[in-house]
Parts: sequence; structure tokens; C-alpha cells
Amino acid sequence: MNPITISNLSVEQDSLSMDGVNLVKLAEEYGTPLYVFSEKRLRQNVREILDTFRRFHPKTNLHYASKAETTLGVLQVIHDEGSMLEVNSGGELFKGIQSGFPGEEIVFNGVGKTKEELEFAIRRNIKAIIVDSPFELDRLIRVAKRIGKPANVMLRIVPEVSTNVVKGDETGTHETKFGISTDELDGCVQAVLHEKETLRLVGLHFHIGTQTYNLASFVAAFRVLLETAIRIYKKTGYRPAILDIGGGLPVPHYIDPAARQYMPENIYQMLRGALSVEQIAHAVTDEMKPQAVREWAGDLYANFFEDCELILESGRKVVADAAVVLSKVLSEKRRASLDEDWLVIDAGLHTMLEVKTYHWYFPIVCANKISKSHVRPFKIAGPLCESGDVWFDCDHHRDLPDFRMLPDSTTAGDWIAILVAGAYGTPLMTRYNGRPMAGALMIRNDGSVVMIREPETFETLLAGEKSLF
Repeated sequence: MNPITISNLSVEQDSLSMDGVNLVKLAEEYGTPLYVFSEKRLRQNVREILDTFRRFHPKTNLHYASKAETTLGVLQVIHDEGSMLEVNSGGELFKGIQSGFPGEEIVFNGVGKTKEELEFAIRRNIKAIIVDSPFELDRLIRVAKRIGKPANVMLRIVPEVSTNVVKGDETGTHETKFGISTDELDGCVQAVLHEKETLRLVGLHFHIGTQTYNLASFVAAFRVLLETAIRIYKKTGYRPAILDIGGGLPVPHYIDPAARQYMPENIYQMLRGALSVEQIAHAVTDEMKPQAVREWAGDLYANFFEDCELILESGRKVVADAAVVLSKVLSEKRRASLDEDWLVIDAGLHTMLEVKTYHWYFPIVCANKISKSHVRPFKIAGPLCESGDVWFDCDHHRDLPDFRMLPDSTTAGDWIAILVAGAYGTPLMTRYNGRPMAGALMIRNDGSVVMIREPETFETLLAGEKSLF
């Protein structure tokens, strides 16, 4: 791929640069593996989502999905640019508050909220706890009554819409663990409305998954949400103030079109990520306009959604192309019987776990030889004592290319750049094989470089552990 396709990357002195900063020099100075974030790109991504959706529906807010990347400095930039926050645990809620988000700008999602987490959220006066099941609703009622403080809630529905992406990334059908099934929803609505002193029902929510490439999936799921809202109103008189459509805005991963020869079409389209924010914003907001609602709900309900707040919970779209991972080639190997050349780099599944969990594709280039033609096929492996620690699909699902094209002269000591690497990277890092976790830098808008996450050391491996002798 041509990395210059990504607007904040460039070639300077035969090396890959981000926002005008030489990435090879950063790798040499700070060591690898290393995450490097772009403040400029983070801000651009937040602004693109907000500005685009607000052109079609002014009352739109972005609640950044913090699970995608929770480093304090990244959260602070995203908040400063005008985004609110979505969290999935008490820990993410804590980090969000520490990074400057007030409770009133936070929604709390997830399928396994504990009593302690619910109490924490209620006491912080968060915007909404998104209830995921009747069981959780009962737990929330008991917690709110015990502490004598009301809670704002949304109900997460199951729209029964499949996005046809990687199964582990689909969340919008009853086959997944997420949401209140249709047959239980009315009971949950009645229960919330009955507890008027304890709960305030502020809206309805769905999320169909990440990297959604089919516009029809967004539209179909949103239509289900709208129809559900009017059906509930007819039964109870309740009118939602918030419509939360979750995330799923896709990010281009610059997959080679030749991949269609071996890769399932749905995986190729998911990684291609060609659907734009504008296309999604236009199609989704059109569904809530009076003329569209009138067609299926009648004149009485034509203006039903005009004053609703629309929420998006984008995560990957905000951070993915705002970071690269820098890695060093540690070793090389020739498999003559297979006519294969291998490179071992210091970034493996301990650094970017999605390569293994979802066979996620990330573009890879040689940062210190970026001007040279990337024409030689290499198999790339991480350093772990694990056969699955590779940058190709060793399980033969045909989800990833077997080889990556790098300069013919690529060898031990060269620097590799893994692109579009900002989402689900640092939150999933591990210390497997006793390898300290990577650090992270941020290139600020003024061109300065700051450490936002210290790289771990061998001493860090003992943190929290107690000796018996």
C-alpha cells in the first residue's frame, strides 16, 4: 500500500513521518515496540463526525467509545475537541473522570455491571446507565434505592440486524450477549416507568457492531429503534429524549484489492471500510425526518423525533488511523523448502492482540526504507513462544494475506511501521512471555513529542506480586 494515502503520513529523507516528525528517529530514541499517536488526527476525526452529523441533525453528540483506546492523554484530547464519553466498566468510568469528562457527559454500557460499578455511576450523576437486561435492571433499582439517589437510564434493544462482519464484532442480534430481547423489552419499560422516584428513562439504544460496511445495516437498525419508540409511546405515553445508535463507523484499512482473490468478500469489504461518515449521517438522519416518519407512522407522529438528541458511540473511527505502531526487525529466517522468507519483529500479539482474536488486518511498511519499492514477499512473525504469534492467518481461514510486501533489502535492524493501529491496541496489551508492555507517544499539534504512556521495564513485571520467600 502507499502510506501517503493516510493524510498525516509523509516521506521525509527516505523515512516515514507523521505530522512532520520522523518516525524512524522516534523508534531509535524511545525503543520499540512503540505506539505513536497524532493529536492532529484525533481532533480531525472527532470534528469530522460531529460536524458531519450536525449538518443533518444539529442535536447530535459523539460519545467516544473509550474501550478502543483509554490512554489518559488520548482521552484528554478527544474531550477537549468536544466529544463526550461511553464506558464499559467502572475502570473506564474512573479514567474518563480523571481525564476531565464530567459525569453528565458519560454513558455506561456493558453486559456485566457490578453493584459497585452501578453505585459509582449513580453517585457521579452520569448521563445514562444503558441497561442491558431485566436482571441488570432489577440490580440497578435495588442499588439506586439503597443509596437513595435516582439514576438516568437508557434501554439497549436488540434490532435483529446482522452486519455480516467478523462474528465476534457483531452485536445486534439475539445470537450475541448484548441487549434486551424483544419479548422482554415491554416489561423493562414498564418497570422503569413504575420506579419514577428511582429511575429516569431518558432514551433507547442499540449497537450493531464495529466496522459496519453496509449502509442498509445502519438504516435498518435505526428504523427498528424508531418503530420501537413509537410503539412504546402508544402503549405508555413515554417519549424518548435520546436515540443512541452506538458505533460502527468504518475506517479504511487499505487492503490490496488483490485480496479479493482469496479473502471472503464480507471480510474484504469490512477492511476496505469505504463507507463515509457523510453517507451514514445522511441516511440515518433522513429516517427521523418528518417526511420519512410520516410514510410508516402517519401524520400524527411525523414530528415525533425532531427534538431528540442523537448519540453516536464511535471508537475505532476516532482513534484507528491516528496512531502507528513502530517495531524493530529482530531476526530473519529462510525456509528454502517452502521458498519463504520470514522476518521476526518485536511487536506480536502481546502488543496488538486483534491480529490473533479477529485476524485483523493492519497495513505494514518498512519505515526506514519507505522510498524503496515494497516488492518482496515476507512472512512476518512476532517474538513470542506461540505459533499463532504471526501477522498472517496460520489457521487458514483466508482472512489475512500470507505475505507482506516489503523492500527487497529488508533485514534485521530495520524499522517496521504498522499503520491504522490506534484502536484496540494498548487496552489489549499483555505481558505474555515476560515482555514488558509498549509505551506510547503523542505528536502534539505544535510538533512537540510527549510520552503519554511510559514503556514498561522488567521491574514492572513484578508489580503487584508478593514473594513467598
